Amino acid sequence: MKSLFSLIFGAFIAIAATLIHQSIPPFGVALAIVSTFTAIWWIGRRYGKKRYKFLALFAWLVVIIRAGTFGAGQELLIQGDNAGSALLFIGFIAGLLASIKRV
Repeated sequence: MKSLFSLIFGAFIAIAATLIHQSIPPFGVALAIVSTFTAIWWIGRRYGKKRYKFLALFAWLVVIIRAGTFGAGQELLIQGDNAGSALLFIGFIAGLLASIKRV
């Protein structure tokens, strides 16, 4: 159950980050990155294990990669501009740092 919650929570955080990163530049992408770090860190605090943080990061990464690729109608949710690139790169680094940080 903890694993499932971690996966779902990581996916929801990625959806929220995807939707907010383009709003009010550069504050939207900063909020998305900070919320990614905080949410993954919180999963570790809640369950006390790093494996749940890595599960949340995995789910976050799956959703972010899917949002950054073309869909059936050739739409992109994360574009290749500065905000999109920052979310992809710095967001992943922030999630990785939150995952390896001690619980």
